[in-house]
Amino acid sequence: MNTSDNFAIIVLAAGQSSRLGQMKQLLAVNDKSLVEVQLELALKASSNVYCVLGFQAEQVLPCIDHLPITTIINSDWAGGMASSIAAGVKALSTDIKAVMVVLVDQWQLTAAELIRHRHSWQGNQDMIIVAQDKASAELTSKIGPPVIFPQKYFAELTQLTGEQGAKPLLHKYQNALLKVPLANAFIDVDTPEQLITMNKTLNN
Repeated sequence: MNTSDNFAIIVLAAGQSSRLGQMKQLLAVNDKSLVEVQLELALKASSNVYCVLGFQAEQVLPCIDHLPITTIINSDWAGGMASSIAAGVKALSTDIKAVMVVLVDQWQLTAAELIRHRHSWQGNQDMIIVAQDKASAELTSKIGPPVIFPQKYFAELTQLTGEQGAKPLLHKYQNALLKVPLANAFIDVDTPEQLITMNKTLNN
């Protein structure tokens, strides 16, 4: 992999985790925080990694300040995920040709999956690459992050607002989507029950 590449990854870690009842960024995973684990994962797929913090950012910073990443503090984090995507994209260096957006709680993703996702974009550089929960193109299949946006969408990404993240953009450009099966992308940790599942899985 070219370490001086023009591909970036933004890890979104700005939320309050209200449904979980504790900060998911700081969940313990093998003696590290979840945010640190996810950033290390991203660094295996790109040398240009950005992390957007918000809620109680001062608690998260000590966990990640040793990593070779760019940290963005989104003061408007309470406005929803869209504001964090916008803040991250605004901070990208001007030579970046595409960006992958990853959520901090997508804990089952692997470096190999992120790299494969990136390769999907490299072969289709005008397309928006989205994860899909099923291998078939069923109408009921879900799509979501990791999402790779080519540079031509950056301006619209910086204008996003609200709770839906980039979903309005994915709907607007649905004919430009390349859906890549990635079931692990749809396993997250939003509730105490999901945290129990995560801990059981990681401790086996």
